[in-house]
Amino acid sequence: MINQKLPRYVQVYARLKKQIESHSYKVGEFLPPEPELEKIFHVSRTTVRKAVEMLSQEGLVYIQQGRGTEVLNVTPTQKLQYVTSFSETLKEQGFQVHYRDIEAVLIPSPIDVAEMLQIQPGKPVVRLDRVAIVHDKPLALLTNYLLEDMVPNFVNTIKKMKSLYEFLESEYNLVFDSANDFITAKPAPKDESSILGVPDGYPLLQVRRISFIKTRPVEFVLLRIIGNKYEYFVHTKERPPKL
Repeated sequence: MINQKLPRYVQVYARLKKQIESHSYKVGEFLPPEPELEKIFHVSRTTVRKAVEMLSQEGLVYIQQGRGTEVLNVTPTQKLQYVTSFSETLKEQGFQVHYRDIEAVLIPSPIDVAEMLQIQPGKPVVRLDRVAIVHDKPLALLTNYLLEDMVPNFVNTIKKMKSLYEFLESEYNLVFDSANDFITAKPAPKDESSILGVPDGYPLLQVRRISFIKTRPVEFVLLRIIGNKYEYFVHTKERPPKL
């Protein structure tokens, strides 16, 4: 139930948001024009515009001058039966994604990373950090570890990269043919919540991925995503055999 003590524009925003999330207004559809929303909610045009602007700032709608307000796909879905990257999933579903705070460094492999990549601790690996921005808002933090001997001079060529997997395929002829994903929930620590623009302790999806070429682990990924902004899809069939 919406708190009736809230400002009217917040009430309208909350009701519209609930309708979008329940798919009363489907992705790609347009919200009713302003005069109609005024009648539906019995409010002024200024109130409607404030409410719609809040939806726009949250990435739920896109205001197109002369056309109307389009409902956006707010929850990208990654299908786990394919080895696809985070950015590939977003772009395939029509999201505008880019990265900021990109940093690639060559480091001795930490013990946990070495274990995942089945190498000796301290062996050089490339660490790639970046923040994924979708519709001008932070969505996820990505940290990739790559075997240094598989990506020579990576640190100096990173400026060419748009999608990591496409970059690895075109520059190094590396094509991952399988991956293991471990998905858990975690509260956002202070440093990560600050970057993502969410409260401390906010629920995040944490994905740890080991990517393979044949049977050799080549990449370890640590992905932290705002919990209510992304989902994974798994198709299963048949019951397991009885022992």
